[in-house]
Amino acid sequence: MKSLRVHRVNFFEPEPQAIRCLSYDSTTFHLAVSRADSSIEIWDIKSNPYLEKVIPGTPTISVETLAWCNGRLFSAGLYGYITEYDLESLVPKYQLSVTSTCPIWCMKFDYEGRCLAVGNEDGHVVLHQLSSEGLDFDKKCDKQEGCILCLDWHKDGQFIVTGSIDAIRVWNVNTGHVVNRIILARASKNVPTVVWCIAVTRDMTIISGDSCGKTSFWDGNTGTLLSASGSQKDDILTLVVNKDEDVIYTSGVDPTITMYMKSSNGMWLKSIQRVVHTHDVRALQFVGDYLVSGGDDCNLIFTKYPPKTTIKFFPFCQKSYCKVASNPSCILLTYPNFVEVWSIGTFTDGTNKPTNLLRLKPKQNEKIICSSISSNGKWLAYSSQLQLRLFCLKLETNSKDLPSFYKVSLPDKLPSSSILLFTSEPTKLILYSKSKIYIVKCDSLQPNIENIIDTDSEDQIQLMEISCDNEHLACSYHKGNVAIYNLSSLKVQFELPTYKYQATALKFDPSSENLLVAYSDRKIIEYSLKKAAYSQWSKQQVLVEFQAATPHPVTSICFCSDKLFLQDENTLYVFDRKEEVQPGRKKIRQSLESSISVTDSEHKTITKYEHISSIDSFMEDLVVVQISSSRILDSLPPPVWKKKYGT
Repeated sequence: MKSLRVHRVNFFEPEPQAIRCLSYDSTTFHLAVSRADSSIEIWDIKSNPYLEKVIPGTPTISVETLAWCNGRLFSAGLYGYITEYDLESLVPKYQLSVTSTCPIWCMKFDYEGRCLAVGNEDGHVVLHQLSSEGLDFDKKCDKQEGCILCLDWHKDGQFIVTGSIDAIRVWNVNTGHVVNRIILARASKNVPTVVWCIAVTRDMTIISGDSCGKTSFWDGNTGTLLSASGSQKDDILTLVVNKDEDVIYTSGVDPTITMYMKSSNGMWLKSIQRVVHTHDVRALQFVGDYLVSGGDDCNLIFTKYPPKTTIKFFPFCQKSYCKVASNPSCILLTYPNFVEVWSIGTFTDGTNKPTNLLRLKPKQNEKIICSSISSNGKWLAYSSQLQLRLFCLKLETNSKDLPSFYKVSLPDKLPSSSILLFTSEPTKLILYSKSKIYIVKCDSLQPNIENIIDTDSEDQIQLMEISCDNEHLACSYHKGNVAIYNLSSLKVQFELPTYKYQATALKFDPSSENLLVAYSDRKIIEYSLKKAAYSQWSKQQVLVEFQAATPHPVTSICFCSDKLFLQDENTLYVFDRKEEVQPGRKKIRQSLESSISVTDSEHKTITKYEHISSIDSFMEDLVVVQISSSRILDSLPPPVWKKKYGT
């Protein structure tokens, strides 16, 4: 039995960012998640939740609220601007000033997707009409005392309900005047009551969450308080109403998520409670049957009941942030603000520990989108939103000289990129930007663009992978297409059958040059380039069992020691595809052993690793990059203290 040696990389320490707000687009099945650093994650929710792309945050853009409309994403924040994003280049299309530089705290489109209402610090509700070019100013409603902290549209589009300090207001959209004002009671004379979140139903019932910890139900026509529940002692920061308007969830500083249900007589009654977060919950959103929540503990969590289901997504575990070079043995780690190259320690000498060889930073206010290192460790490239950079490295660890590098000037025509990868010898840089694939010949004096492939597709490429012989380039698109280009003819040589979900990982088998594809619903296929068809291995029953095992998508594939490794956030899966499975044999087996071996099963599950960010192979060894929960928790503020029985 041959054991596989594993390098556990524990020095990848990205800084976690709290979740600020959520927004879901039911037309494109995309969920936008904003973080404390103003970055925005775009999740594909067609099947299992999959982190499709990340719009990097910049100091000049603050994100306090998000809004989708027919596949177009908008944000607003402290600087008083509305920003629409280019979801292909991951940069702002434009910024629109609302009222000078007053902070914007909330905004929402009406249910027809035509008009955007914005609430800001100086007490204005400003309306904009949506056009194909952007947003056109419509009107500014009457100025009110206090800032507008939250708002919601009535379903008929005639009324807007807003929450502020000590007051709830109902606005007539046509006239711009307030038609009803509700004054909230104070828990203490000198302490105002802040309405943090608000919603309105078809029958004009207003639901509000405030700083007193109360969830209140109001008659919007008369301003009468129907009922109130003070189930939480701390601020209610967020609430959400389901599509049928018979279920409401609220949460806040107390991370307990409370459910309210509408009874047959029209009364709202408190129901079950969920505790899935450790810190403040700042955003709730319905996505299909799931309730999605996020907050200061940085986790994005999907829950539903019945049946009781909880799916937790830990930060930095949904995309690959590492790349391994073989000679010299080193690993590239990608952070939002810099990239690092570390040497990989060896098993032969216990004193040879991983060493930080170098760190590269982009210019101030630039965020790194992607990076890559060549297999020979000589070339490193990274791309921000604004530009692409290429470096020549000298990393020989046996030499007495310290690691060094210098920047290589690239052709002016090369744009910034969302995907980077290197071929082996001869070394070439392949990058994708705006429907074009660029092939750049690496040269220490003057790199040049060798070829440009125009994909002629309105869809965007999500993933790219080069074959081991540098002959084929596999490209997966957002809509589920996978095309394989021949790099000699620069044309599509194979097209896989279109699948309804997009691919989450690609890898060529070095022994056969077959392409393995993992989709967001965890379907795994192997495409034979020789036969131009799926292989027999793709049709095995064990892959059906694998697909239903967990809702976490596969994000990394690698081949190591003649075995296939698949990885999701919490688990490694090992396949020994050379072995025939005898009838009656166990196909799935759990293992907590220190070494990995496959002798009597085709599919083995390893659960001992914590929060796997990515995996890669290094010669005959496996590299596992993981993130410690304690590392994340140590960086968070203390949660709200709760007295428990016996304390």
